[in-house]
Amino acid sequence: MNNIKQNKKKYIGLLTGIIFFLLTCIFPAPESLNYKAWLTLGVALLMASWWLSEAIPLPATGLVPLVIFPILDISSIKQTAQGFSHPIIFLFMGGFIIGLAMQHTGLHKRIAYYIISKFKKGPKSIIFGFMLGTAFLSMWISNSATAIMMLPIALSIITVLNENKIKPKNNNFDKALVLSIAFSATIGGIATIIGTPPNTVMAAMLSELYNYEISFVDWLKIGLPTSIILLPIAWIILTYLCFPINSETIVKDSIIKNKIKSLGKISQDEILVGVVFIFTAFLWISRKWISSLLENIIPIGAINDSSIAILAAIILFILPSNEKNKKRLIDWEVVQKIPWGALILIGGGLALASVISSSGLAAWIGALSSNFDAISIILIVLLSVAIIIILTELTSNTATASTFIPIFGATALGLGQDPLLLIIPATLGASCAFMMPVATPPNTIAYASGHINITDMVKAGVWLNITSLIVIGIIITLILGPVFGVELNKIPIWVN
Repeated sequence: MNNIKQNKKKYIGLLTGIIFFLLTCIFPAPESLNYKAWLTLGVALLMASWWLSEAIPLPATGLVPLVIFPILDISSIKQTAQGFSHPIIFLFMGGFIIGLAMQHTGLHKRIAYYIISKFKKGPKSIIFGFMLGTAFLSMWISNSATAIMMLPIALSIITVLNENKIKPKNNNFDKALVLSIAFSATIGGIATIIGTPPNTVMAAMLSELYNYEISFVDWLKIGLPTSIILLPIAWIILTYLCFPINSETIVKDSIIKNKIKSLGKISQDEILVGVVFIFTAFLWISRKWISSLLENIIPIGAINDSSIAILAAIILFILPSNEKNKKRLIDWEVVQKIPWGALILIGGGLALASVISSSGLAAWIGALSSNFDAISIILIVLLSVAIIIILTELTSNTATASTFIPIFGATALGLGQDPLLLIIPATLGASCAFMMPVATPPNTIAYASGHINITDMVKAGVWLNITSLIVIGIIITLILGPVFGVELNKIPIWVN
């Protein structure tokens, strides 16, 4: 039955997108809009319909601009393809390779078990330990990979408790633990610019549309506080509000100790990957300081977050492995596991965003948005976040971000505001959908475990969605101005 509904949704989305596109080809453009911008609107509506309905695979929709824009003479193939070679693509690629190296050597498990082992006072503490470990890993590894890795660890603890009959008759501990993996994987990804696709899409589109760079450290200043606030709130919602856990559930220290013991002594490969990881994080954090220090030797701007990520990847290919049958820490066979589709999806979004700007469509949307002047800008910000959260519950957060970030940027300009005022909260909102299994990969993975049903997820997720909206509002009010220099009713110089 679900498959029939899904297929129906896909066919409707496929046809809707084609109809939107054909209408712009058949009917003339409005007087205030040039014909290229009108056709671009048709392509944008087609891609949005296909992305939101997943009519075809998301990366496949990302390839649409490479075909349609040159044919319609909107943009040449050379110009369109530039979106697929944007520096942000290589930042994400380097981040993926670092994450794969951690998984390949087993370092990610050692980090997770170590963090969990520090929380041994009771079931609620154990859940918080899982959440902390999951969130930390999700800052550096994709949230789906983190959830896939952490869930079996959680399930093994649930199995031992069931076998030893040391848990109460209700399944609150099971449900809270499984959902804690999903929620913390998503929350942890918010913290860094490489932690989740919406963050990377946002950074890439700001660079493409406005030539504005958000560095790793810049985003950390707003993403990390958001994660730090949401993580304990999610824990409270799970263990106190929705699935109360009493002291009958006791997780023995020996369970975690046996898991750590099974990993054996830390290997040379794990140590080397850990050193590269710390070295990369240090360069990301101190990049601007290093650039200013070496400005007489290396041109300003030569060192950026993308080049640092690729440097780390190259080092991992060079460093020797101490394991049998392995010459280097990673090889190309390992790197082939990179989610290349995500990179193509981002490239397609950038190609579309570039033409939305260059064709004049963004300016037209901005002019229409000026009609909302009478509404409080704070209300508009919160409404934008709410829309993104609701849409993300029904479709991919990457697709939602790719579709709406250019629109929100143009809307902000039409209201005489800094584009960051709508783009950053919308980006945060794209990672704050917790109610539905389809909302995020970690939610899907948790649901597939069989330990929770949709009612359980909605029960906890609705509270976390509402809380996220409030937290984002507070974060934007307190941090956006000091960190990014955003001022109300003022368009920054860099927009031009």
